[in-house]
Amino acid sequence: MAVTTVGTVIRNTKLVLQEVTAAGTRWTNEELIGWLNESYQAIVQIKPDASSINAPVSLVTGTRQQIPDDGLRLIDVVRNTATLSDKLGILVTSRRALDTTRRSWHADDPSVNIEQYVFDDQDPTRFYVYPPADDGAEVELIYSSTPTPHDVSQGLDGLKDETIRLNDSYAPVITDYILYRAYSKDAEHAANLNRAQMHMQAYMGALGQKVEVARSISPNTPDNSSNPPRTRQ
Repeated sequence: MAVTTVGTVIRNTKLVLQEVTAAGTRWTNEELIGWLNESYQAIVQIKPDASSINAPVSLVTGTRQQIPDDGLRLIDVVRNTATLSDKLGILVTSRRALDTTRRSWHADDPSVNIEQYVFDDQDPTRFYVYPPADDGAEVELIYSSTPTPHDVSQGLDGLKDETIRLNDSYAPVITDYILYRAYSKDAEHAANLNRAQMHMQAYMGALGQKVEVARSISPNTPDNSSNPPRTRQ
């Protein structure tokens, strides 16, 4: 849970911009907050798990399913959670594997016990389940969601104590994104264009490092999961 506030991010941004007036002269508070909201969308597009939700979701009958309306991209289907289900875990498979071994799988008997799911990167908000979902089927989903934007109409006074929507570790990334947008406003001046590009590079570099670090420490990375478990002495 984040503790960094909108007020802190905007204050840090204004320090770099040397914007000393309370309401903002060259860059208004409303503009800066608007770019703060925009940064959430930009960050989650590159790193979907920056804003992930883990929740039980009811399925519609049949094989074709969709993540909740606030979702951006499916990350995983974990397990069955329906009251009448066996609560077993769900495995990912490929459409080719199911089509090859069981061509009629879309028309098989429905069940509340989902065994496998199929995901296509080209259709990130939808997935298929096998066997077809019956009435009452429910699964635990992990999916990426774009954070709810801050209400710009409240102004900085109304939002200064509201926490940012992402983890605190993203605060510097958010600041660089706002600065990139701010300096791009005056990009006809070479100095500001250079500063805009500098902050965009910093933003992209920090996000890239986060992706690499997450991959390097993930339990799913072979080098991290190959160590044998320790036994108690």
